[in-house]
This record gives sequence, C-alpha cells and structure tokens, in this order.
Amino acid sequence: MKELMRLRAKLALAFVLLAAAIPAGAGCEELVAAAEPEDLSYASVVPQESVTEEGEYVEVPLEEVNVRTRHIVDLSAGYRFVDVSRDGSRAAEYDRLRSSGAGRFTVGSVGRDLKLVVEGEYLNTKDYNASLLFDYKGYYRLNLRTEALYHNLDHEAPHVPIATDLNPTDEYGMYVRQDSINFRYKFHDYPIHLNIGHWMLVRDGYSQLRFSDYGFDESPNPADLDANNQDRRNRLLFQSRPVKNHTQEGTIGFDAHLGPVNILYTFLIRQLDDGIAPPGFQFAPRYDENGDLLRSAGLLQHNTTPESRYYSHTAKLYTSLTGGIIGSASYSYGKRDNQSSLTTVAGADQTSNTLQNVAGDFVYTPCQWFSFSTKYRHQEIDRDAPSVVQVPSLSNPVVSVRSGMDTRRDVISVNFSLRPNTILTFNGEYRGDFQQRSNTGTDVDRWRLPDTTSSNRGTMTLLYRPFKGMRLRALYAYTATDSPSYGTEAENRHEGNILASYTMAGRWGVTASYKIVRENNDHITQDVTTFDDPPLHGTLTLPRDRRSVHGAASVWFAPLEALMVSVSAGYLRDHSDQAILLSRFLLGGYAGTKYTSEAQIISLNASYRFTERVDLSLALQQVRSLSDFKPEDTTADGISTFLIRDVSQAKTIENSLSARVNYHLSRLISCGLDYSYRDYDNKLSSLYEGNVHQVTALVRATW
Repeated sequence: MKELMRLRAKLALAFVLLAAAIPAGAGCEELVAAAEPEDLSYASVVPQESVTEEGEYVEVPLEEVNVRTRHIVDLSAGYRFVDVSRDGSRAAEYDRLRSSGAGRFTVGSVGRDLKLVVEGEYLNTKDYNASLLFDYKGYYRLNLRTEALYHNLDHEAPHVPIATDLNPTDEYGMYVRQDSINFRYKFHDYPIHLNIGHWMLVRDGYSQLRFSDYGFDESPNPADLDANNQDRRNRLLFQSRPVKNHTQEGTIGFDAHLGPVNILYTFLIRQLDDGIAPPGFQFAPRYDENGDLLRSAGLLQHNTTPESRYYSHTAKLYTSLTGGIIGSASYSYGKRDNQSSLTTVAGADQTSNTLQNVAGDFVYTPCQWFSFSTKYRHQEIDRDAPSVVQVPSLSNPVVSVRSGMDTRRDVISVNFSLRPNTILTFNGEYRGDFQQRSNTGTDVDRWRLPDTTSSNRGTMTLLYRPFKGMRLRALYAYTATDSPSYGTEAENRHEGNILASYTMAGRWGVTASYKIVRENNDHITQDVTTFDDPPLHGTLTLPRDRRSVHGAASVWFAPLEALMVSVSAGYLRDHSDQAILLSRFLLGGYAGTKYTSEAQIISLNASYRFTERVDLSLALQQVRSLSDFKPEDTTADGISTFLIRDVSQAKTIENSLSARVNYHLSRLISCGLDYSYRDYDNKLSSLYEGNVHQVTALVRATW
C-alpha cells in the first residue's frame, strides 16, 4: 500500500510539472479534468466546482481552492572509481577516464502559485548536468539548464615515410558544455508574452590536425633536406591543435493572442568566437616547371575556423492549434557575416550570406476519420564574396575568387490520413523538393553542381490493429531525383518497412521490424584532364548501386512478479557497388569497387526485486562491426589498386556489462553500488584496444 501511495505521488508530481510547462491559457483545463477528482495530492491550478442546496454546480474562484503544496528532496552522494587498461578512448568514448566524486540531487516545491524544481547529476568536472524550473502563477517562468560531456579523440599514428608526428605523446579530447536560459513573462491584463533566451556552446580541448606541405617533386635538392634528411617540400605533418571556441545565441521576442489569430515575433543573434589564433606553418617555397617562384617560403595560416555573426528576424501568424481548420504563415530574414581573423590572407572577412525563409501550413480535419494537411517552405540564399583576395606570399598576391553560388529551394508536402474504422488507418504523403542554383560558373571554372535539382517522394503507410495488444505498421516509399546534386544521392530510391508488436496483459511482449532500401544512380559523372601536351579532356560515368537492410527484434517477459527480463537483437548491412575515380589525370583511372558495412548488436537486460529492501539489475551488450573496401585489382588503365584496398577495412567487437544493486536502509535512506565494464577489441590490429572498469558507490536520502 505504501508503494502504491508513493507511486501515485510521483505520477501526480510528473503531471504538475507537465502542466507547468504548457503556456498560460493553452488549455490546462482539459488536461487536469482527466485526473481523479478526489486526488488533491497534486497542485491543481484549475477552478473547482461545488454543489449548491438547489443541486446546481457553481465554479469556485481560484483563490478559494484548497491546494496542498508538495515539497521534494532527493539527494545522492558517493564516489566513482575508474580503472583503464591499455587504451580506453574507444571503449568509453564519451567518458572522462578519471576517478572522481559523484552525486545526484532533486529539490523542489510545487504549489498552486509557486512551482520550483532544481535537479542535477555530477560525474566529474567535465561530465554533469543541472536544470532549474521556476513558475509563479504563470506570469513569470524561468528555465535554466547546463550540461557537459567529454569526448575522447583518436591519436592517429603516421604509417608512411613522408609523414611525421610532431606530438607523438599527446592525448586528445574535447570538453563540450551547453548552457541555456529562457524567461517568459505574461502581462497581467493582456494576452501577451515576452520571451527572452540565451544559449551558449563551449568547446575546449585538443585535437589532432593533419596537413601537408607537398610539392610532388621527385628529386629534391640537398638544400631542401632538413636535419633528418627529409625533404621539406614533400611531407605530411601530424600536429596537436588547441581548441577553445564558444558560440553564443540571444533571442528576444513576444507572442500575443489577437482574437482568431496569434502573432509571434523573434529576433535572434548568434556569434561564433575562436579563442585560439588560426594555426600557421613555415611552408617551403614552390616553383613552377620553369623554375619560377610561385610561393615564397614563410608562415602561412591554414585550417582556420572562421569567426562569424548571424542575426535574423522572424514573424509568424497562426490560428488556434485546436479545431477543424489550422493555419500558419511565417517569414524570416537573416544574414551571416564572415569575421575571419586571418593575417596571411586578406579579404576573406568580406563574405556574407543573406537568407530569406517563407513557410505556410494548413490542416483540415472535417471529421474524426479523415484529415488533410499541406506544407510549403521556400528558402533563398544570396552569397556575397569579394572578387579578389590578397595572399602576400604568392608571386602574384592578387587571387581571383569565383562568385558565390546563390540558391533557391522550394519544398511542398501534402499529407492525408484516412481511418475508416478503429482498427485500420491509411496515411499518404507526397513531398516535392525543387532547387535552383545561379552563378554555378562556366565549363572551365565551375562549381560541380547542377543548375537545377528536382526530387519527388511518395509514401504510403498502413496501420493495422486487428485485436487488443497487436499492432502492425507497413510503409512503402519511392523517390525519384532529377540531376542529383552529389554522387551519393540516388536517382531512384525504393524503401520498404514493416513493424509488428504484441503485448500480452503486462506479462510479456514482442516487437520485430524489417527495413530494406534499394537506390541507384547511373548518371554520376567526373571530368578528367590528363598531363599530356596538349592535355586530353574527358567525362566519365561512374554508376552506383546501393542496398541496405536493417532488422531488429526484442522480447520482454515477467516470469515472476519481481523479475523483468528483455532480450533484443539487431542487424544492419549496407552494400554499395560503384565505379570510383582513382585519378583525375588519367582517362582510365577508374575501377569498380564493392563496399560493405555491417553491424550486429545483442543485448540482455534484467531487473529483480530480491526483497522489500534489495533490488538488482543487470545489462549485457555486444556490438560486432565490419567494413570492407574491395576495388578491382587494377584500374581500366591497368594500374594496380593493391595499396588502397585496406583503407576502409575494419573489424571490431565491443562488449559492455553493467550491474547495479540498491539497498534500502529505511524509508528515507538507501545506498547503491554500480559496476560497469566496457571492452574494445580490434580484430585487425591492436590499435585502440583496451577496457575500462567503473565502480560508483552512492548513498541516497529522500524525503
């Protein structure tokens, strides 16, 4: 009985928090009306009714409603022990591999006028999250959130003689933090909300930068050799790069209810700042075939992260989101300015993009068994760029720049839903995507994109519920694209998907799905220009055929009242047959290839309530991954492809185990112990192999 009361209290609290997240005047009455009238454990904000002596119902003013305020405190504190064997960056890619204190907390007070909830979780100084929700009578609403994680990055080692690692012992990783503040104020006597927000993304850490100083000179002069007898003009370099940038975004706007329509306006400004100067390198001089200087030796910045600023204005009109007819229309104008801080190249900061977006939605629902909707999206991007940039290190420091490519895009979608009875539903959708590009260049100097691209997609979905607990879903979609933009985009795409699930009275359930995709493109072309004198020009067609299969199944069952077990398995296979161009300087420098990528996953989860005081849980998972790249033995010109056949080959097994035990010392105090083990096994080499053990002990107090 006590467990039932606690469960009801938690459900009531979740309901109140959901109601607090809904804008004032958005229909809270209908939501709260579904609750049990006699349950006053939640903080109702809806006027109640009473019965007069004559038997008539009258509404009780909100100020006279008796509402119980609920207070919640839930605290956990402990320590997290981490042990790493060999390299743990792949085994626990998103974990900070350091022992540290750990804890969780939830503190809140939920009443009729005031709702305040603060919660968070801490694993280490680079992995945590916290949030705050404050609402006073619906007039003042504040949401704060901060979250962070750490991403372990790979340290690639050079495997060719011309490559040099300048920082062979450095470790790489990235700390990423995201903060947000959102405040809403409702004017007391007017149906208007003022909305203010701020968002920030911070990246801090070290990554590996790989770049080249390669001149393709076969016989270097002795003067071009460094102290290690390596050619300074023909080398690949691996170097540590510090990263310290942050993006900030601020918004201010309002929304108002104006009788039959609502209006919304938002102003947004976003700024990307890089706290580290762009990397620079002392590149070797470069000469043409006649021995004339093309580029002098010296410092040249490269691989920059351009700083930028973006602002936009958005206005929207929309009707009520309930009813048989719903409509909305919006317009947005924005501009992005490049604020590059390069010193060895001048003029890049003069580029900018202007964006305009128009959107319109219409939904018509004449009856419960039929609905119809249409959406329209239009986007224009106008790119402005300088005609020249200045590069002082070049013999001719004035470099011409191609005109920016402007784009226009229209997306139209039409959807209908037909439900002739309670067990059958049909959904159909058409989506047209039409792009136009201008300033794509000339035949000699051209952005390698078509002037127009049109894509048409049709989808039909069937939902069938033949009896209680059973659900079937089948989908078929066909997409045809005229002049695909890129070589990986299909001209024709067929997709089929089927999902079945069954649940038996809370005792067991099963779910299975299967998806197959087939797509092809027979018009992928590449231009080739040879080194002959005079050079030869040609255009090659490189057809592509891709097949993808995805299957998954899971079953859960409760053999005992205190035991729950679930088992799941998944399989994904992606196979492509495509001719690829290995050299743009040979008319026959292409070869047919087969690329296969596979993944298999198996998992087992179980939870068991051993006694009233002790509960246990266990999770096991194994992921097997395989990729294989197989070009033909030789190109059409007879050049061997042996050296590149293993470029994308991989075969790994990842195992993970986690177990947890909780012991309730009393009604308010409990303790827990979590253990996890993750292992990364590389079957083709020992690179990145390792495992990570984690033990977390926590003491929890709740009242």
